[in-house]
Amino acid sequence: MNINRFARLQSIVAVFFSLFSIVLTAQPLVDVTAEVCVRGDCVDGRGRLELTTEWGKGEYNGNFKDGEFHGNGRLEVPISFVAKSIYVGNWDMGIRSGRGTFWNGKGRLYIGQWKGDKRNGQGSYFFGMDRWRENEHSEYWMKENVENYSGNFVDDFYQGQGTYRWPGGQKYVGGFFANEKHGQGTYYYSTGSPRQQVWEYGNFVR
Repeated sequence: MNINRFARLQSIVAVFFSLFSIVLTAQPLVDVTAEVCVRGDCVDGRGRLELTTEWGKGEYNGNFKDGEFHGNGRLEVPISFVAKSIYVGNWDMGIRSGRGTFWNGKGRLYIGQWKGDKRNGQGSYFFGMDRWRENEHSEYWMKENVENYSGNFVDDFYQGQGTYRWPGGQKYVGGFFANEKHGQGTYYYSTGSPRQQVWEYGNFVR
């Protein structure tokens, strides 16, 4: 086994469970004990890499370059005996970059842009989901039916313009900074009635 590749793989899995530290907690899983290329070319091409962990088998299906995940691919890693985290999307030499979907296996889902292995750009982050099945619901449907933040992200933070929707149908549309409401915005009651608001770094001004 390539030691550098093994270390990179451990780093990728560790990042999966630390990325969302502000609003997401998950059990770290870094003990991948073996990796085997079971189909195709896992160096420079397209292949399937089987991963062995203390919780069972995981796998990466997708493109490789110089032995790294590169291009489009799907990584599935067990986080317990019954749950798995899943990332489906684009990679740049082992780093999530471009558009991708990440399910943490514990009720939270992100769909959107990545840069430098962090959420950067436009995306939607969904909370309190009992389960997630790929391609079961569209991103648009989930925005309207699941508690979520949809808007701009900077280095994993809600930052810029966005919308936060609550399960009861209320929503806030406006500015955010470092995960907090900031600047001008509009709060919509479940009836649809609007209320203009001003926030300063999470503190209500008026």
